[in-house]
Amino acid sequence: MTRSTILHDSPVAFIGAGAMGEAMIGGLLRHNLMEPDAITASDLHPERLNEVERLFNVRTSRDNRAAARKAHIVVLAVKPQVLATVCGDLKGALRPSTLVVSIVAGAPITMIADGLDHEAIVRTMPNTPAQVGEGMTVWTATDAVSDKQRKQAGALLGALGK
Repeated sequence: MTRSTILHDSPVAFIGAGAMGEAMIGGLLRHNLMEPDAITASDLHPERLNEVERLFNVRTSRDNRAAARKAHIVVLAVKPQVLATVCGDLKGALRPSTLVVSIVAGAPITMIADGLDHEAIVRTMPNTPAQVGEGMTVWTATDAVSDKQRKQAGALLGALGK
C-alpha cells in the first residue's frame, strides 16, 4: 500500500499516549499513511513514552508544547480531567493553520476552542473497536477547518476503522 498524500508532509503530535493514542499511531503506521519520524507522542508518563517508542519508533516528548509546536495536526488524546491543564500548556503554541483533533470524551468544541484560543478543531470520540482497527468513528468540525484539513482528519480517523 502506498502512503497517503493527504498526510504527507503533515507532522502529527499526539498529546497523550494512552490506549487510544497508541491505537491511532499504530493504525497510521500499519496503513502506511505516515512515516514514524513524522509522528511525535507526548505524555507525562515516561513508561508510556518508552512503550510507544519501542512499538513504533516514533519521536517522544514529555513537553506538550515542544511536541505540538512543529506539528500540522495535533491530536488531543488525554483524559477529560486533565484537558484544561493541557489546553493551558498548549495555548499560544499552535499556529493558526494547525488542525486540532480531539478524542477527549465529553469535551465540547467550545471548551477546546476557548482553552486553546484556537479555531480549527475536529471533535470525535472513537469507539472501543477502534483500538484494534475495527472502529466506526464519526466526527464534526468547526467552520475554520479547511477542506484539506477535513480530508486529513478523515484519513487520520480512517486508520481506526471506518
